[in-house]
Amino acid sequence: METIITAATIMAMYLNSTGNLNSPYCYNADVENGQVKTMYVYDKHGDYLSGKYEYRYAYDAAGRVVSKVVMARSMATGRMAPKCRYDFAYTHGGYTMERSLWSSRRRAFDPADSRTCYSAEGDGLMSVTSYELSADGFAPVLVDNVLAIVPAGGEMMAGF
Repeated sequence: METIITAATIMAMYLNSTGNLNSPYCYNADVENGQVKTMYVYDKHGDYLSGKYEYRYAYDAAGRVVSKVVMARSMATGRMAPKCRYDFAYTHGGYTMERSLWSSRRRAFDPADSRTCYSAEGDGLMSVTSYELSADGFAPVLVDNVLAIVPAGGEMMAGF
């Protein structure tokens, strides 16, 4: 079972989110060649909307998500500012997701501070193992490890 996060997965997430009328948020997306490049999240305030987040996606040649940058509205400036980045690496039996936080002092993303590994363990089973990483990235500390039952279609993705 191959587990990947594709452009179609992101597009489905976007389409599902726009259909929820009771949500306190509204969504819009820039779509290019069938891929969501940027998803915009707005807070609803009565008849008005205000920008809350932007999610910026990058894909590889196979259409798999390789990074997601989260931008959040700065209360100080009113502009979108980087918050964190998720990087994805794919293997035959799953994928790994690393999170890097934005350093406003350095004006760059810090080295990854966490890693989550999703691995197929057999028919209908997937292990999800989470680690915290040291600043040098070489001393992972196990945080959590669970065995999940994969839905009948075999599709499973990390929560964002």
